[in-house]
Amino acid sequence: MKKIAIYDRYLSTVGGGERYSCKIAEILSKQNEFKVDLITDIFADLRKVSRRLNLDLARVNLKIFPFVSEDYAVKITKKYDLFINATYLSSLPAFGQKNIYLCYFPTPFDVDFKFIHKFLLFFFRLPARWLFKLADKLLEGSNEIEIEEGLYEPKRFLLRRGSWSSGRVILRVKRSNQPLRLGFKNPDTTGLGLMKVNIKLFGDRAESKGFLYNKDIELGKGARETAEIPLSLTRDFSEVLISSDTFIPVEIDRSSKDSRKLGVVVYDGRRISLFKKAVLKILGYIPLFLITFPRDLTFLKTYNKIIAISEYSKKWIKKLWGSDSTILFPPVDIDSFKVGKKEKIILSVGRFFPEHHNKKQLELAQIFKQILEQYPDEMKGYTLYLVGGVGGRADHLEYVEKIRAASKNYPIEIITNIEWGKLVELFARSYIFWHASGMGEDEKVHPEKFEHFGITTVEAMAAGCIPVVINKGGQKEIINNGYDGFFFEDWQELKDITIKIIRGEVDVEKVRKNAIANCRKFSNSNFKRDLISIIGKILNE
Repeated sequence: MKKIAIYDRYLSTVGGGERYSCKIAEILSKQNEFKVDLITDIFADLRKVSRRLNLDLARVNLKIFPFVSEDYAVKITKKYDLFINATYLSSLPAFGQKNIYLCYFPTPFDVDFKFIHKFLLFFFRLPARWLFKLADKLLEGSNEIEIEEGLYEPKRFLLRRGSWSSGRVILRVKRSNQPLRLGFKNPDTTGLGLMKVNIKLFGDRAESKGFLYNKDIELGKGARETAEIPLSLTRDFSEVLISSDTFIPVEIDRSSKDSRKLGVVVYDGRRISLFKKAVLKILGYIPLFLITFPRDLTFLKTYNKIIAISEYSKKWIKKLWGSDSTILFPPVDIDSFKVGKKEKIILSVGRFFPEHHNKKQLELAQIFKQILEQYPDEMKGYTLYLVGGVGGRADHLEYVEKIRAASKNYPIEIITNIEWGKLVELFARSYIFWHASGMGEDEKVHPEKFEHFGITTVEAMAAGCIPVVINKGGQKEIINNGYDGFFFEDWQELKDITIKIIRGEVDVEKVRKNAIANCRKFSNSNFKRDLISIIGKILNE
């Protein structure tokens, strides 16, 4: 059985890129000849990811890979027959038997750099890299513990700092004559006067019936305690299951924007020298971009093939990287979408974030307000829905709040992190679909700010919405203007086309019929066929 790894550092954001990488994982995991690991550096519950993306990841194993050094990356990737790097803006070199680099777009690695980033890079890159070169030696023995699930910040754990848990942690550990020392803390911020923690050691898997060690701990507010777990009771590997009471920060403090379910804070309590402890503490404060920013594109030489997600991406990969690539259009779950009873809804779907190829939700809210004011009779009863996922980053959450403020007192609904079933139902009811990623940007200067493909546009077509999208980027590979949707060049044209559709000045039923038929070329079945063909050729080379 061949071992395949798919690396998606941003798995927890559950965006369009994550649906692409996870669909690859789903398809390959159902092939009897493959064992598939999905690798990320921040814990994400695969059951929740599956529900959000309408996927079956039951046969996929989650592996946590917090980037510590390139040497550590070698250890992670070299054991696989095929390593697929599906992380946006990744310069990670690959050391599998065969390696694929999935490129959503060849975005410049310094695209978000400000003066301070360039200053730090110029003066502190070399000492930072030197310190990280010590990482493997300083973390000697860290490979004796594999984080299976439940630690949100595994890098902090590796660097001997506390990591929040999800309330259920599984660690896979090697047999040792020395006990495993783990620290547990109930921080003041939990609001729990008493936190109950249970620790069990299993000889095999944590789901097995019998356990070799069992301990209960009760932690008062702010209390910390260390437990020593005897690993000499096991043979080769064992699993430690840590269960604890949980809380949700936003329910304790309304000013908090953290909606995660959090449990006990867990520390690696194994004894190390004061020197190692000091250096590891320093490492924890070094910005990761000082280590991961590539000096050049030589990391691409470690990959056997580059996959592009569209003709648009393929063109720019050749232009910016001088590399050839193979197109594998993103999978769209066409069959999940149905045409429902259409309502007066204009829908735009896309992740909420202010940088890169952001979806221009703030601008769309302003345009909708203008149309309402200019055409009050035609727009009577219409609502704009802005829907999409949002991560826990402060600037992303602030962007959502900025849109909410601009939409106040207008029929504009903003829905974040919507469940798949509700999204499908909303598509079915929506009449018009808007997409404006890249509007107002210069494609020659910032080609990365345009939609690299446009999955939600295809979903809208499958649901019988009338697409009105920007005539730029990957959208041009999806829509045939006037046949199965409409292009706009500027904001005024977006308003004009929308009003024409609402007034009935276009043959809506004909456009809808064409859209439903033409979107099928991007179906899951076509994606599966092309993916299996690409994987087969690479493994047999």
